[in-house]
Amino acid sequence: MSFLYNISINIIYKLIPFLSIFSRKIYNWKKAQKKSYSILNKIEKKETKSIWFHCASLGEHEQIKPLISYCQENIEKHIYITFFSNSGFNNLKTNHPRTTILMYPPDIKNEINKFIYTINPEKIFISKNEIWPNMIEVLYKKSIPRYLISSKFKTTRINNLFYGNYYSKLLKKFTKIFVQDLKTKNILLNKKIGSSVIGDLRVNQVITNQKNIQQYDIIKKFKGTQKLIVVGSSHYEDYKIILNTINQSNYKWIIVPHENKKKEIDYLKNKIKKKYNLWSKIESIEKKDVLIVDKIGLLKHLYFYADLVYIGGGFTKGIHNSLEPAIFGKPLIFGPKYNNFPEAECFIKYKIAFTINNKEEFEEILEKSLDLNYIKNETQDFFKKNTVNIKTIIDQVF
Repeated sequence: MSFLYNISINIIYKLIPFLSIFSRKIYNWKKAQKKSYSILNKIEKKETKSIWFHCASLGEHEQIKPLISYCQENIEKHIYITFFSNSGFNNLKTNHPRTTILMYPPDIKNEINKFIYTINPEKIFISKNEIWPNMIEVLYKKSIPRYLISSKFKTTRINNLFYGNYYSKLLKKFTKIFVQDLKTKNILLNKKIGSSVIGDLRVNQVITNQKNIQQYDIIKKFKGTQKLIVVGSSHYEDYKIILNTINQSNYKWIIVPHENKKKEIDYLKNKIKKKYNLWSKIESIEKKDVLIVDKIGLLKHLYFYADLVYIGGGFTKGIHNSLEPAIFGKPLIFGPKYNNFPEAECFIKYKIAFTINNKEEFEEILEKSLDLNYIKNETQDFFKKNTVNIKTIIDQVF
């Protein structure tokens, strides 16, 4: 399997220049790689060891951020944060003097060897399950400790007939695996892979985020005395459910598309019949009914102002982050695909959140009289019980 992987990955990366002509997404990834290499080439290899954190994208960065913050505050070593996603690389900003943000290089052995030689990591922390075979193999051979943080695995991946055994062998090469729940621990145990249950570090991070919410007077003006519904990380499939209600209701709406692409923004502009404004062109906002947010990084702050939150993704591959709005004690609504998210299952169980299958059910919940004090109290109890004691990680890795 290793042989097949290396042949495939080499072919894919050789095709990138050609594929980037036809795909904007690949072109942007290639552009970010070039920018990252220019940063990397200016780094002189030092004898002092560094700490390496790797994330797929910004979501995984939020998951591992409490550990990054601990290292920035308590460990006198340089910190490297790598992303596979160019959106993570382009949008994460840091003023920390000992932190450098880079793209993860192509997962080719020569490239990985050069990268590791340059940044000279003492150890690596990988958020959730962003596992690259050659990264793990090279680190393992160099005896550089490897840690998975707040991981979660499905039996379908571990038991896959084609690559399941190869994947399991890679997991066995980790120094320590910290998992979110007992279910994941048992899945790994079936493959004789040890792990420790610590919970989901995103809980810690959203608690921290709550204390640093950015205030927007413009949103207060927009909302006025009306009920405000925030639609977070929405997809086209979500619009089939909610657009009719938006056009007929007397509520105020903030829509934050998941992709934030011009095509999707234009789609919303054409479909929304109410008076709307773009975030980038705010004018006479109090007279508008809908605010379309065409900027990244605002959503976790905007949830603060909501009376109710609709979370996107429940009609595609699965709902997006439900912890960010829940921290404010808001009632949540999302589609039926939430079963791989234990926090969402918990929210449904305790009637903090409500799942829907169609627009009629969506409208029914909007009109429902909800016990907001109950929802707030249950939410506070959830976060109190599920906060991770980060010391349990620190004591085992430093």
